[in-house]
Amino acid sequence: MINVYEGFTAVDGTVYPRKEKPCLWCDGLGHFAKPDLAALVKAVKGRKPGTLRSKRPDDSRAYFIWRMARFHTGADVCLPMTAQMEVAGDPYRDMLELVAEMLAERLTGHKSAGRARWQSAMYGSAPQERYMPDSAFPGGPVADANKPMEELLELF
Repeated sequence: MINVYEGFTAVDGTVYPRKEKPCLWCDGLGHFAKPDLAALVKAVKGRKPGTLRSKRPDDSRAYFIWRMARFHTGADVCLPMTAQMEVAGDPYRDMLELVAEMLAERLTGHKSAGRARWQSAMYGSAPQERYMPDSAFPGGPVADANKPMEELLELF
């Protein structure tokens, strides 16, 4: 799919020509390819068993799973707005989020620390599940040292 931006002339006389750009979400394909979940999970796992990679993956779907898994494990409980924007038009978004939740639970053995942290903020009730990381509780840390630079606005 190609997005067409009509040209125009600004008040100061500057002419901006018509542009054709590939669709932001599907890279101009016109459809979304079915995700290869095994490859995506492999792309977000760290070198050591039972860990996530420390650096942000380049692929938008892998990044979404990585960021959401960090949210659910408690490594970064800031609302994952940047990750949501990366896959905003992707019809497989819900599937990718489920994969991230399942991966995080498998890595840590507990339910979502990020969800527990925000439940506490929204409803005033502390997480009921035992053995949650400190980031799941009010006053706990919100992110580790592996937070990418492009996500720093999530801290405000």
